[in-house]
Amino acid sequence: MGSFREVDLKEIDPREILGPIAHIYRSNVAYMAKELDAYGVGSGQFEFLLFLYHRDGISQETLAKTLKVSKATSARAIQSLETEGYVYRERDESDLRAYRVYLTDKGKEMRDIIFKKQTSFISILFSDFTFEEIEIFRLLIHKAVIKLFEPGFEPPSDRPDDMK
Repeated sequence: MGSFREVDLKEIDPREILGPIAHIYRSNVAYMAKELDAYGVGSGQFEFLLFLYHRDGISQETLAKTLKVSKATSARAIQSLETEGYVYRERDESDLRAYRVYLTDKGKEMRDIIFKKQTSFISILFSDFTFEEIEIFRLLIHKAVIKLFEPGFEPPSDRPDDMK
């Protein structure tokens, strides 16, 4: 089997790969927005909570960068979650311009609800898959995304240097 670099990329229609991934993502966000509306958690805000379950107390700026959203989008989501009582912010003692975001007890209690809703979505998504197909998909998607988490990763650009 040839490596990725040996594959002629001109033979691959990006829409055949990226289209379904984008559709799954948008469907998940819409599903979660509908399921979490009664809890006051808006569209996409559950992603902030999911990340905080792993890195509670992260800086607001790092949270925005990690989730690949603008500072403004991050600020709105955090403010909304703060209004609903799921998170609170504190000034960073080492950088008084920055804020750290922490889960409240109410935010921590949402963990099981969010994971239950995510599990329901995954069950729907993979309802026609065998266990082996799910495992192969999981391994391949992890292999594909690992490059995006490398320190300093920047997607290549086709734009000339003076257009960047």
